[in-house]
Amino acid sequence: MIRYVPILRWKRGERIALRHLTPQARARTTPLLLLGSEQFKVKAATKAHAAVPAPQVFVHDMLSDWGNGTFYLDASSLPTQGAQPHPIAAIASAARAAGASMIPVIHLGANHGYVSAVTAIRNIDSRGVCLRIDMQELFSVAHWLPQWPFAIGETDLIVDFGENVASAAALGTALDGVFTGLNTSGVWRSITVAGTSMPPNFTGYTAGQHHIARIEAQLWSRLSALPLPYQLDFGDFASVTTGVTPTNIAWGYPINVKYTLPNHFLIFRGVRTTGPSGVDMDIQLRGHARGIAAYSPRHPIAGAWSDHAIDQIAVGNADTKGLEHWVQLSVNRHIELMHAVLP
Repeated sequence: MIRYVPILRWKRGERIALRHLTPQARARTTPLLLLGSEQFKVKAATKAHAAVPAPQVFVHDMLSDWGNGTFYLDASSLPTQGAQPHPIAAIASAARAAGASMIPVIHLGANHGYVSAVTAIRNIDSRGVCLRIDMQELFSVAHWLPQWPFAIGETDLIVDFGENVASAAALGTALDGVFTGLNTSGVWRSITVAGTSMPPNFTGYTAGQHHIARIEAQLWSRLSALPLPYQLDFGDFASVTTGVTPTNIAWGYPINVKYTLPNHFLIFRGVRTTGPSGVDMDIQLRGHARGIAAYSPRHPIAGAWSDHAIDQIAVGNADTKGLEHWVQLSVNRHIELMHAVLP
């Protein structure tokens, strides 16, 4: 069975999407979390309770929304405090105490403190590590592999093309040759290809319904059909962007919705909620739900929380709620679909 690796930023909408996954989808999914400072904060003290350190908050949320299933954690963007160990060490300690199954993610060129923390985690937990590389690093494996500090057999390799997936796909046979030879110098514990075709914030699309080809899914299909000496797992960005969501978006922004299909994204690009041509958010979201429900190639997934909720919104039996709720629905549908279509 092909393993699915959704790349997430651990925002509340994504967390709730994971919480509502069916057991079947959950069983084949290993989420990769990109933990930033905005999602790693102390829970402030109250009159009744003391403050809760950020590592404990994160692990509590992880267990609540994902359970004790395996997950990858990339905490390399978190800052360190002076000579203190990198925060991923404290996260791993909290995860260990709570029974959460964490595998640390590392990049080539990670700073010494992060590498030291990941090495210590690997030594204690014996779950190995995950290496996430980009397209340039993929084509230079022979150069950096001799210096890789961990055993290949305990390393999950994720080739993440990010927003460059179309450029990678255009390489054709050159890319095929690299993937065919990835195990030449040793057998990686697993190999995953990832990327996304979603433009940040639906840039370049006018109001209305659109299709965006899922080049990352097409690329995986082509590569996995090669005579590879290993199973090629699939990963992608389950949310709409690879980057950090902008913090300076003015109120009144267009109301947009993404709905994932096997080979395309179905996009409903909305309009602003303010100004002379503004349309209320509730009206737009109800219209987006009706557009999804009426789309004949949609193929709703039986038992999927997201598809059921969208159908209820479309016929007026449920509130549209806010945009965060639609992040929940979008991510949940995306992951459930990948479980449904991957072999």
